[in-house]
Amino acid sequence: MGPISAIPDLLREFGVAPDRLLSQFDLTERIFENPDNTIPFPIMGSLFMACVRATACLHFGLLTGQRSAASELGAAGFLVNNAPDVMTALNDLVSNFDLQDRGSTPFLEVSDKTSLLGYEIYHRGIAGSDQISDGAMAIGWNIMRALCGSEWLPLEVHFRHDLPEDVGVYQRFFQSPLRFNAARTALVFRSTWLTRKVRLADPLLRHHFLRHVSEMRRYSNEDFRDRAYRDLLLLIGANRCSLEQLSRHFSMHPRTLNRRLKEAGTSFRDLHNEARHATACQLLRDTMSSIEAIAVLLGYSGTSAFNRAFAHWEGVPPATWRKRARASC
Repeated sequence: MGPISAIPDLLREFGVAPDRLLSQFDLTERIFENPDNTIPFPIMGSLFMACVRATACLHFGLLTGQRSAASELGAAGFLVNNAPDVMTALNDLVSNFDLQDRGSTPFLEVSDKTSLLGYEIYHRGIAGSDQISDGAMAIGWNIMRALCGSEWLPLEVHFRHDLPEDVGVYQRFFQSPLRFNAARTALVFRSTWLTRKVRLADPLLRHHFLRHVSEMRRYSNEDFRDRAYRDLLLLIGANRCSLEQLSRHFSMHPRTLNRRLKEAGTSFRDLHNEARHATACQLLRDTMSSIEAIAVLLGYSGTSAFNRAFAHWEGVPPATWRKRARASC
């Protein structure tokens, strides 16, 4: 609940009684008092949509994220705040985010000049995914400012969803060029920031939370299939989705990866198709990207091949599915 703990106060500011709205989901305001309390990821998405309807605020998720920081992310957040440098902090965030959230994951991509700190939802068909992603970008922005100082600003901020009605609220918060209907949701910034030393980092606190995270890992029940599926989604978004790429991601030989997936009751082909299906639905529903562009992103040889695959999954071509999905929103 940590990253969304601001919801009750925000509702009150809009004149909405929190408990009345929360009761729709069998929740009370007390669950927000402990940041380590949990709710199912789909419930969080539906909760955001209910908040949007009750407040008539189409950027409610953005407002929620603006009031959150690394400290709301549990043990992973404390590792981030006490890392020796920004690169280590962001790697800690990516590596340990699953201890806080099993429905999404951040990712970090580094090149010589620019880097991306992004966010990917890997639950399929989540209501309010645009609200959740907006909140995540705001939290990411707050984390980078805390790590680097007030002089940090992204070069661009990318959003998968459509252009919002009120772009001004996004511009005022992020203070950077915005790109909507992008391939991925991410903050783009200069890679030189990654070498910046973290202000006020405490090595002793870091050591404590490293041990704490290790203990949490011992009791974590995420299976290998879930991890592989989550990482496949990230590789699809980066146009690097292959058995070899996933093998390198896990630092194992492709044959070993195939064996591990078989032991987990699946295969690379099955997981790849599942990840393609989920990503296709999200892009069709949440962006204005062309069918051709989505086909290329998902690694299909052409639009026809994508159309056939999508019709096999959903029973209708992607263009028809998109019209129905948008009509039901």
